[in-house]
Amino acid sequence: MERITVRRWGGRALAAVAVVVPILTTHSAAATFANGVPTAGPEALTAATLVTPAGLALANGGCSGGNAQTNVTASWTASAVLDANGNSLVNGYNILRSTSSNGVYTSAGSVNGSPPPSTFTDTAPSGATTPQVFVGNNTTTVHAINSSTNAGTSITTGTVGVEPNALAVTPDGATVVVGEDSMVQVEIITVATDTVARTVALPKKSQPVGVAITPDGSTAYVTDAYNWVVYPITISSGAVGSGIAIGNPGQPAAILVTPDGSKVYAANYNSHSVSVISTATNAVVATVNIGAGSSGKPIALAVTPNSAHVYVADQGNGQIDDITTSSNTVTATVTAGSMVDANVSGGGDPNILAITPNGSKLYEANYTAGNVKDIAIPADTVSSTITITSGNPNALALTPNGCQVYVHDHANNKVDVISTASDTVTATPAVGATGDPTGMSVTPDSGHVYVANAAANTVSVISTSTNTVTSTLTSATVGTTPYAVLATPSTYYYKLQAQHGGWQSGISASVSYLLGWDQGGWQ
Repeated sequence: MERITVRRWGGRALAAVAVVVPILTTHSAAATFANGVPTAGPEALTAATLVTPAGLALANGGCSGGNAQTNVTASWTASAVLDANGNSLVNGYNILRSTSSNGVYTSAGSVNGSPPPSTFTDTAPSGATTPQVFVGNNTTTVHAINSSTNAGTSITTGTVGVEPNALAVTPDGATVVVGEDSMVQVEIITVATDTVARTVALPKKSQPVGVAITPDGSTAYVTDAYNWVVYPITISSGAVGSGIAIGNPGQPAAILVTPDGSKVYAANYNSHSVSVISTATNAVVATVNIGAGSSGKPIALAVTPNSAHVYVADQGNGQIDDITTSSNTVTATVTAGSMVDANVSGGGDPNILAITPNGSKLYEANYTAGNVKDIAIPADTVSSTITITSGNPNALALTPNGCQVYVHDHANNKVDVISTASDTVTATPAVGATGDPTGMSVTPDSGHVYVANAAANTVSVISTSTNTVTSTLTSATVGTTPYAVLATPSTYYYKLQAQHGGWQSGISASVSYLLGWDQGGWQ
């Protein structure tokens, strides 16, 4: 037996009735619905139950609302049950949204039809806490920027270092983890108060340079470039687990956690390999060789949203290696171009790969070759090569809606904007004397891109709707030598309710959707 609450529209009295599954039986008491009034008494509802929907899934809504807008598309398995008259028992769904899992849910919209629809696009959801943009400096500060006002708060830390992958955020946007390079420690910052919650000391002579966080927000994996290990850190307590031995990562130290949370991949630039760590055991379960012999130099990683493939930028061979995660073997290679970055010693930039939210495209920046490749997934073929005129592309940032990819052009102190629909450069806004490495991050609503200009001691804010620089944040706001930039996500929760005329089912369990949290991608 299952109990549901059947409600009338218009604030009428509620009636709770016991119901039996399956939904529809063939006996004569089966109810039909017309204009919200059942033709039989309440007892007949035992044979005509609106079942609470299940199977709700969420995906990015794409560019239907424009470049500066992120939509959310929900999908589910619609009911195929018919009533006693052969009509759809469920003829619509109400989609409820909240900014807190246990908060107040209000209707984001509804869909109706017979048979009932199975998708809904929530256009530009709003109401979440204003995202912050964290800027890491090669000084003893991290700056938190309100993305609405661009007002800054200085947070005293240790020396962050020069890695653009030294910052990572938990998926709920509540905590930022900072690797502090030469300071032999990690800072855990509470976003709500912009204060250091705890300072985590690492073993002597550690060099924490790369940070990646599990999808459940419980553990940060930190690469120690000095001792060739990865430390698992429990974020809530700051407890440091035993160092997991990997190859020589060098700098930059690219690291990611797969979206399903099962594995950590760490690029060993100087050991020509990628280490695969099981999050269940915190042990290395595979070592994947990159290139032939000692030719491979993995400098960047990116993972598909379904966790099936990890792509490796091999600077040594000018190619992209596709690691199939089920077997942890390189199953395809794609000829790219020269990724040698003359402005960075010890490797290059770890943020030269970006995968679209729907997992269909991998963009890769070739610094010396002066172009960006669009690689089709899963075919692993080059769809197009986009030339950056007289430029040296050394960083990529994709908008959460997947509409545009922003390319930092080191040689020309500008950002090239590529439309993912046409793979053409549509704008080239000028930014500061950027230096290298360069961090870029996009706000979760896809409205603005923040670009760190290390040499100019500024951060440029680009509006994605006009692709012009709308603000330049000076050292008074962002400090000196800004390298790493990280925008916190916006979290929304959705539920479903089946309906027929004026009747509706119970409410489904909630499913969360994170705007702007690009697990496995570089900020």
